[in-house]
Amino acid sequence: MHAVHRLRCFTIYVVSLIGWTCSFPEDQSPKVFVLIEAPHTFLLRGEVLRVHARAVRVVGSDTVGVPNVVFDWSSAKPTLATVRRDTGSSATVTGVNSGTADIVARAANFDKAGEGDLTIRVANPLEIDSVRPRIAKYGEVLRVYGIGVDSIFLSSLGGVDLIPYPFSATRNKVTGEGRVSYWVPPPATSAKLFYLGAGVFGFADSVTKVVPRDIFEPNDTIPSKIDLDFGGPWPQLPFILFANPALAFEETPRATSGADWFDFTTTDTVSDYTLFIDFPLSGDTTGVRTFILDSLRYSTALGGYVGRDSADFIGSDFLRCKGQAFSPALAPRESTVVALRGLPSHSMHVLTSFSAARPQRYGLTVIKGYSVADPRIQPDKYEPNNFCHYADFGVRRISLLSSGSTFSDTLTIDNPFDIDWLRIDLPGSLTTQVKFRTAARPFPTEPDTSDVDVYVLTVPNSSTSTGLTVVGADTTAGSTDSVTLTLNAGPSSSYYVAIVDFAGVPARYSLCIARATLAPACPPPIPLAAAASLATANSVVRARRHRAAATLPFLQAAPPRAGTRGLFDPWRLTLP
Repeated sequence: MHAVHRLRCFTIYVVSLIGWTCSFPEDQSPKVFVLIEAPHTFLLRGEVLRVHARAVRVVGSDTVGVPNVVFDWSSAKPTLATVRRDTGSSATVTGVNSGTADIVARAANFDKAGEGDLTIRVANPLEIDSVRPRIAKYGEVLRVYGIGVDSIFLSSLGGVDLIPYPFSATRNKVTGEGRVSYWVPPPATSAKLFYLGAGVFGFADSVTKVVPRDIFEPNDTIPSKIDLDFGGPWPQLPFILFANPALAFEETPRATSGADWFDFTTTDTVSDYTLFIDFPLSGDTTGVRTFILDSLRYSTALGGYVGRDSADFIGSDFLRCKGQAFSPALAPRESTVVALRGLPSHSMHVLTSFSAARPQRYGLTVIKGYSVADPRIQPDKYEPNNFCHYADFGVRRISLLSSGSTFSDTLTIDNPFDIDWLRIDLPGSLTTQVKFRTAARPFPTEPDTSDVDVYVLTVPNSSTSTGLTVVGADTTAGSTDSVTLTLNAGPSSSYYVAIVDFAGVPARYSLCIARATLAPACPPPIPLAAAASLATANSVVRARRHRAAATLPFLQAAPPRAGTRGLFDPWRLTLP
């Protein structure tokens, strides 16, 4: 180009001797730069990408376009990506093999102009770049990075499927790089992550080491504190305050046990909350026990876990009412769901105890709101009465003022293995007969699978040395129960009525309580013929097992398992 300029300038110089002048053009090509534009910077093998180049000149602190530029194109690695010049300033890049290649564009008529360089990644439809962290515990979130990883629909470690973390799949539209996350559940083991996508499968390049204990360990004698006021992990599901479906009952030495202790705190005791503890794995979970308590501490001097003297709790083996144990018969369970209309305190404790031959998975979830297993079966007007001290107040405390007084209403077992506490007062001075009667209220055309049991208990009173004692119960199969008791009356004569469902089936039921000295027996809340037609269905209820319906999408169901009664000391909760 300079030779041509010199020739032209020489000709003009000669002519200038007769009056013309020559102005030699200033070469400004170092101030010219080539830019390459593309809709994205990745290609799948065999795909093509159309790219465009343009030249700009630096003028002061700004840039202006340079017209009429001819571009030359090249690929730094033709074995990975090729480039073909098209018409004008465009070119076509074709992906050949996995890797990164620089596509270069030069301004042919500006030999000192800065060249354009665009790095293109060529990839298979699914390629894992990295898995983080390299060392993970049970319940920890594992993040997978790479091309197309957001399309993975199954990942596993050591043959154990990982649990997808909601809303974690993302993809950068420009670079093509994606991310997806999973919980690591027991009994996953150290291995290269296996992935399965749409017609694509393989293993990550590096091994992810799995430490066989969960992320909250050690939390056996010191609780893991979870502040519910901070909100939950997903803005899309603001009602979920805490969720981890991949916690672990770790392997324990023979004849020993372990425990996990969580302390959920909040300044809010007015809103409704629901706690889910889910055991979804099949296998040996003998000895697994769960408790939800409103007070708990650990004392080495006292030999274990200690609640305040008047503490209540709900457990998978027995309950506690004002510091005293109550163990109604219940079918083996694999989930515990406790919905509360207002928390009993600013601190709710969840304690799980276990003794297992190998690691077992469990899930723990807390939501803000009152959750029910069957939307047709809502909490009754006596809620919250999951803890017995709730029965001491309001409509849950019933006074039978005269011999003809009758209480009759329809209540609900709104979650599996729920318990309803009511309290009756017997004013007067003489003993009197009181009748208690329950009956199922199934939906029309649906068989009744519930198995409601009724218990009558004394109210604990430290000043009179009265303990929590069962004075009468009907635990026969079926939900039609009847108990007639001779009870003491008087200014402070009160009794608790506890209703549970042995089968763990959400159900509606009717309850009638009457002083029967002069009154007729409680009438059945449903027609006798209808009650009789349910007898066949109820005759096999105690052989049936129903898992709790914790319907969060990432808590996975599994077949029911057999279980055993717990070995907790009923006073101090000392681990065996």
